[in-house]
Amino acid sequence: MKKAIYISVLTILISCKNEKKATNPLVIEYQEKGIEFQMQNKTDSAIVYFKKALEIDPTDIPTYESLVKTYWWNEQPELALGILESAPTEMQKSNSILTLKGMTLEKMDKLNQAMDLYKTAFEQSPKVRYKNEENIMEYVGYLTLQTIVGEKEKAIADLKRLKSKKLTESEKQYVNSIEPLIRNYNGGGYNSIFGNE
Repeated sequence: MKKAIYISVLTILISCKNEKKATNPLVIEYQEKGIEFQMQNKTDSAIVYFKKALEIDPTDIPTYESLVKTYWWNEQPELALGILESAPTEMQKSNSILTLKGMTLEKMDKLNQAMDLYKTAFEQSPKVRYKNEENIMEYVGYLTLQTIVGEKEKAIADLKRLKSKKLTESEKQYVNSIEPLIRNYNGGGYNSIFGNE
């Protein structure tokens, strides 16, 4: 359960404010093949396809996310960091890359450096507000980052306000699965919230 939540929150953070541009169909095809291999535990093949996708579009955030997660699962955070540091210069300061770098540094036992990156990502992130079911994951991802950077009480208050709204059953389940993780957070980055997956 924690791994699924961890993955979904990461996806939210990565998709948060991602530019809305048309994705090259070949990038999508390579992404899908990579994910298919990832699900079959054929990580070497997954890495090949994710790298092919990045060769076509070196700015595709979902591909960076997929490749970095594959390296994490292979217990190769140094390779994940290398991929992130090879991203185009204009992407280096994006919230998505900063957050992924922070999570990678955590896996390398460099929590202080990771926390600095999370703070930078949060400070430059526009405030996300709940609109409807379509943005609830993005909103909860924002609240999770807010918690990690030391604003847990604000995040809990926002969750309480969210729970008072008329939510769908799936929204309620999602919020109820995340709320205790945020409430019980006592520092230590994403690994403390979601476990060292």
